[in-house]
Amino acid sequence: MWNGVAMMAFLLLLLATLAGCGKKEVARPREAQSSHEFPGLADEVAPLSPKAMVREDRLVPFRDEARSTAEVTKVDLEPRPVVDTAPGENWGTETATAETMAQLRRLIDSPDSVASIVAPGFEASALVPSELSTVFEDGETTVRRMRGEESLKTSVRDVSGFTEALEAMWRPFRGAAPRVEWKPVAIQTDGSGDQFTTVVLLEISGKSAGEEALREIHATWRCRWQGAIPPLLQGIQLEAWEESVTQSGTPWFEDITEATLARVPLAKVQTLTGIEYWSERITRYGDMYLTGHHGLAVGDVNGDGREDLYVCDGGSLPNRLYIQQPDGRVRDFSAEAGVDFLEDSRGALLIDLDNDGDQDLVVATVAMIVLAENDGTGSYSLRGGHMGAPYPGSISAADPDGDGDLDLYVCVYESDHAGDARGFAARTPVPFHDAENGGRNVLLENLGDFQFADRTEAFGLEANNTRWSFTAAWEDYDRDGDPDLYVANDFGRNNLYRNDGGRFVDVALAAGVEDMAAGMSVAWGDYNRDGHADLYVGNMFSSAGRRISYQRLFDEDSSPGALAGKQRMARGNTLFAARGDATGAFDDVSESAGVVMGRWAWSSAFADLNNDGWEDLLVANGYLTNRREDDL
Repeated sequence: MWNGVAMMAFLLLLLATLAGCGKKEVARPREAQSSHEFPGLADEVAPLSPKAMVREDRLVPFRDEARSTAEVTKVDLEPRPVVDTAPGENWGTETATAETMAQLRRLIDSPDSVASIVAPGFEASALVPSELSTVFEDGETTVRRMRGEESLKTSVRDVSGFTEALEAMWRPFRGAAPRVEWKPVAIQTDGSGDQFTTVVLLEISGKSAGEEALREIHATWRCRWQGAIPPLLQGIQLEAWEESVTQSGTPWFEDITEATLARVPLAKVQTLTGIEYWSERITRYGDMYLTGHHGLAVGDVNGDGREDLYVCDGGSLPNRLYIQQPDGRVRDFSAEAGVDFLEDSRGALLIDLDNDGDQDLVVATVAMIVLAENDGTGSYSLRGGHMGAPYPGSISAADPDGDGDLDLYVCVYESDHAGDARGFAARTPVPFHDAENGGRNVLLENLGDFQFADRTEAFGLEANNTRWSFTAAWEDYDRDGDPDLYVANDFGRNNLYRNDGGRFVDVALAAGVEDMAAGMSVAWGDYNRDGHADLYVGNMFSSAGRRISYQRLFDEDSSPGALAGKQRMARGNTLFAARGDATGAFDDVSESAGVVMGRWAWSSAFADLNNDGWEDLLVANGYLTNRREDDL
């Protein structure tokens, strides 16, 4: 329950919003058309009026008694890499890693200091492969990869040899100031501290020297160190190399955000400043959520043939509806359209809820699911709100019962709230790698006339429905004529709900797609063009997580299965290829397809970016970064 001050602040915001955005009378809910199986939760759309939400005690979460929390799954049986590490006093391995990174950065910042970095007897493989295989070419962009150890025919010895090898690696970028980044993903010691090994991901990108071509290199180095202070580099083994060259020198995409918003007077203040700016100026009672998670929706709201944009924002900042103009720029139509809500909003949809041919609006606000009807010109009238999914997150829509209208599936990330506390301030995922104490997702059935009822249990979607759900996506993956549902959950297992004639069954375990990780996004596509729907899940790639979780000092009391689950949390994104057979199962092809490293991934999507007929992957990533470097 909210405390009194937080509730009063919310009511004032809600009153202000309703006063400015309603163009018609708010529709009263019609008589309920069916009984609700969950007393205490809103059964259908309620009129939008300021009042406190009253809920009965949460229902006992659905538990599949056939499964034990100790059950060993395919994820638990993943082999541990050979970079398992001996204990280091007070995480001395992390200190050693930081020192090695400082040494490697000197190779960039002070090229003349090579002699002071390498140890006597230094020896390495070639840093640039002599033979590369072309894996992609479209006339403009070429991608090549190292064939294997046979392409490392030369070896490098002593300071002069290492200097020449580095020169060969930097030569394509000389004078072009490339961007260089190192990520240490593993450390292994010999137990004595005299010698140790690090595995480092190296990324170099920029324009090629003397030409317009864009070049990008991704390499993996296994570095051997002598445990001095600072450590000295004994040798390097090149384990992987991929390079791409775009001849035109022009990136495929250009950031035009500021130019597109040039005619929006407040855009620079509200949108381009970022969440950090506003979190310092809006109190917690204004419901500003520091981590963001504010969604958006794209659709043609006024029927002019151009796509428009609805952008959600944090509490006390108005949501924005941007109408695209003929020149591609936008103007702010939020207040005129009546959709400049001030509540913290996590997601939105522009979809046709009443089958009249225009794009209605659904918004997941902190209080409820808000429904607004489009009059065909882009002006909206509030029709009500559904309160059965408090603190909702993302929303998706489909017609799972085949009755001709769109139903809504709402992901509810969080569960209980303590006063005005939300997220981890109110509740911690337990257990961290396989949490079952998240929010309850809701399937809202469209009853017509903007009336919706909670039919989660009736559709069979109450199974495994207490996880920390970020997002969901619909796809008829088994090609039986009805949409199935995949749900990406943070801190544990995902769900694949197969639709069997309007009743769902969670088959994620049997299909091999539980993907026990930090699920944040999901995309369906046919990446290999075999006619079957494949699945890409956005998770979290953490170099620190990969490095630390494989050291024996980490979580010494965990069971092997629990430890493997925590290690999996940092591996990265997952690509599941459909087998296309009667089993309905998928194979994890993430490593072989090279799509694990999506950084701290959020949204992901399949799209044919270069119009060659093959679906590519686009991954949005990033997060808040601590200014300190001396923490874990």
